[in-house]
Amino acid sequence: MTIAEQLAHEAKGLTFRELPAEVIHRVKRSMLDTLGVGFGGYLSEPSQIIQSMVREMNGPGESTVFGSGLKTSCLYATLANGVMARYLDYTDRSFLTKEARNHTGHHGESIPPILAVGERQHSTGQEVITAVVLTYELLNKIFGSIPGYDSVLDKRGWVHETMRTPCVMALVAGRLLGLDEEQMANALAVAGCFNFELGILNWCEEEIPMARNLRFPYGAYGGILGALLAQKGFKGPLNVFEGHHGLAEVVTGGEMDLEKLRQPRKDWTILNTWIKRFAAGGNMQGLLEATLTLVKEHDIRAEDVAEVRIKTTSLTCRILANSETRRYPQTTYTADHSSYYCTAVAILDRAVGPDQFTDEKLRDPRVRELADKVFIEPDSRLDEVASLGSSGPAIVEILTKKGEKYNCEVLRPRGHAMNPVTDADIEEKFRSMAGKFMGDKQMRQIIDTVYNLEKLHDIGELIKLLVIPGQISQKS
Repeated sequence: MTIAEQLAHEAKGLTFRELPAEVIHRVKRSMLDTLGVGFGGYLSEPSQIIQSMVREMNGPGESTVFGSGLKTSCLYATLANGVMARYLDYTDRSFLTKEARNHTGHHGESIPPILAVGERQHSTGQEVITAVVLTYELLNKIFGSIPGYDSVLDKRGWVHETMRTPCVMALVAGRLLGLDEEQMANALAVAGCFNFELGILNWCEEEIPMARNLRFPYGAYGGILGALLAQKGFKGPLNVFEGHHGLAEVVTGGEMDLEKLRQPRKDWTILNTWIKRFAAGGNMQGLLEATLTLVKEHDIRAEDVAEVRIKTTSLTCRILANSETRRYPQTTYTADHSSYYCTAVAILDRAVGPDQFTDEKLRDPRVRELADKVFIEPDSRLDEVASLGSSGPAIVEILTKKGEKYNCEVLRPRGHAMNPVTDADIEEKFRSMAGKFMGDKQMRQIIDTVYNLEKLHDIGELIKLLVIPGQISQKS
């Protein structure tokens, strides 16, 4: 079999009965987390732009836009709901191992497109749970087939989602659509030939662009489109991975171990998922936890701070503290990747959530004043800690104007697979964002429905609960 056929066989073969209880529960945790983050991005500019487009396009009323209740195609719902979930850098983080050595992406972003297709097909809760597991596992499998995945793609000018997202979502959508293995392989083959995403979405010289929010949704759109085409008999090159000018050659420069894609799954990598506590870049979770620990334990006020000294990994310094743009971000897209800004708002507001990335907060002179007092440097010991299995370790020292000095070291931030947040933590995070749009009764219904997802006969029962009261479900 070709790689596409092998992956299609694997995707078609997974059954709900195979899933351990802890894997099923992990899906529910990521589901609730992602839905909450979606509400956090509901009013964002990119979300509103796409919802405006949805109204104008007047697509078939098969899937629902979260919040507004707009009815549209599963393709447009994938874009609209996916952008909401991506707007805040607050989605879960995935890893190949429990030690969290290699971040493999934000796989929770697969949940909006899965729900869009699932609603269209009236999929059961069990089918949706299986689709989510399959997505996490296949995304991680492709990541694991490329030694040094990040550096390989980065040097060739691609971002994380290139290749993986459309290929995997084609298979998962195909499964939900009821395609056979041959059709699923062709869905992957079609989607795999398109939807490549440029590294400039990460490394723009100035501000990170709004288009960042479309990275996963656009790839998922392409994957679902490939599945819909394959359902009608459309075919693609089944050797899309291994063929001349195929994915392995063009995207990775030949640095893909194709045999790893043929090997059966060895464990459930979804269990290595990290739920974020703060709406900021993953490598900042440690320094933000340390900062908030200090300001809360010692009641440090913004006006008390003389200087903040942060030691963290070389990687964090390189990507999150590397320029004046990072120190003085002008948009949310750069602010949530600025160690200076996030440290400043953590001290000022004692929180790093959606409310800390408003336009008003970005223009707050108190934030800029605090950011000027933040100094960040790499620490080789923390690089070693990270290499052994701890993404984002940090040491924070706050000096006050009275001469007091406080230190906090966080080597394994809360949320890490080996230091996980509780279900109650995830519920609180969900409520902090959804609570701005609905009452406690509706939030309780959503939480209970997610925790009993495997009992749903139609995933639409959950989707109905995601509409904000007073919103009119409409087609255009």
